[in-house]
Amino acid sequence: MDAENNAKRALLAFAVESTLLRMGKPEYEKVVSKLEKDYNCYIPDCHENPEFLKRVLQDIFGDAYDDIINEIRAELGEFVSQKYFDDFIKALAR
Repeated sequence: MDAENNAKRALLAFAVESTLLRMGKPEYEKVVSKLEKDYNCYIPDCHENPEFLKRVLQDIFGDAYDDIINEIRAELGEFVSQKYFDDFIKALAR
């Protein structure tokens, strides 16, 4: 993986993690724990399988799921228009 992809992956993980941490450390830890338990992956791995993160967020947050996606989108700011990030958000929003 090249440096640009590593940077995109790091920014994506940061956006997801900071969004979840704003909701509270217990909520963040629930998501991390469930990702690991159910899918043997971590937040930085979710760029490859956004559906894992989607299912975990829906299970934990239910109706608030859409709000979380909007917060992640906002956290990405101007980067959300780049194909890599847009594709990720679209995969979560499907």
